[in-house]
Amino acid sequence: MKHTIQIKKIGLDKLDNALHARFHCEACDLVREVNAKTTDIPTELSDEWYALARKEIDQAVEIRATVYTKAMHEKDAERTRAATFILGIVRIMRLSPDKAQVEAAHALHIVTRQFVRLQNLSTDRRSADLLSLIYDLKKPEHTAHIGRLGLTAALEALERLDGEYLTLSRQRRDERVEQKEQPAMLEVRHQSDEIYQHIIMLLQMAYLKANSEASRTELEALAERLTALTARINTSYKQSLSQRRARRQKATGTEEPKEVSLPTN
Repeated sequence: MKHTIQIKKIGLDKLDNALHARFHCEACDLVREVNAKTTDIPTELSDEWYALARKEIDQAVEIRATVYTKAMHEKDAERTRAATFILGIVRIMRLSPDKAQVEAAHALHIVTRQFVRLQNLSTDRRSADLLSLIYDLKKPEHTAHIGRLGLTAALEALERLDGEYLTLSRQRRDERVEQKEQPAMLEVRHQSDEIYQHIIMLLQMAYLKANSEASRTELEALAERLTALTARINTSYKQSLSQRRARRQKATGTEEPKEVSLPTN
C-alpha cells in the first residue's frame, strides 16, 4: 500500500490572533511556491486562502490598536504634566512678594482650584475637565493674569497637547468603527482553518496520484516545510505562554506551584 505524506497538525484554536495570522500567511506562501499542477490545488481555493490570510493580518489589530493606545497614553501624560504645571504655578504664586502677581494668582486660583485632582481622574473625565480648564483660562478677563504669571506659553502648549490627544482619540474611534464593518475575526479564522484542512487533504491526494518521483519529492519537501512551520509556531506559542505567566507572577508577587513527582515503589 502506498503511503502518503504526513504533515504535523497544529492546534489552531489555541493561537492568539497574531500567531494565527502569521501561521496562515507563511503556510499559504509555502504552498503557493509549489507549482499548482504538482499540488493539484485549484487557483480559486489558493486565492481565497491568500485573501483570508491577509485579512487576518489586517484584523489582528492588537498591533494597530496598541499603537494608538500607547501614543494616547503618552500624550495624556504630557497634557496632564502641562496642566499640573499651570495649576502649581497659580498655587505657589499666591505667595509671591510681587503684589500684582499675588492678585493675578488669586484671580486664577478661583478658576483652577476645582481641577487640582486631574491626575486621579479617568482619561475621559480628565479630557472633559481639561476642555473646561482651557476654556476658562482663555477667557479675555484672564489674559492679563496669565501673562503676569508667565503662563502664556504653558497654556498654549496645554491647548496644543490636548488637541493632539483628541486627534489620536478620534483616529482610534474611526479605526474601531472600520473594524466593526469587517467580518468578525473568529469568522475569518474559522474560514482560514477550514481551507487549511482541505489543502492538507488535497496535498496528500496529490502525493498518492503523483506520476513522477520528482513530484513526490517536491510534495515531501513541502510537507517537511509545513511541519517545520508548525513546530516553529508551537514554540512561539509556548514562549508567549511562559512570558505571560512570568509577567503575571511578577505582578502578583506569587509563584505558580511546581509539579512534584511522587516516588514509586
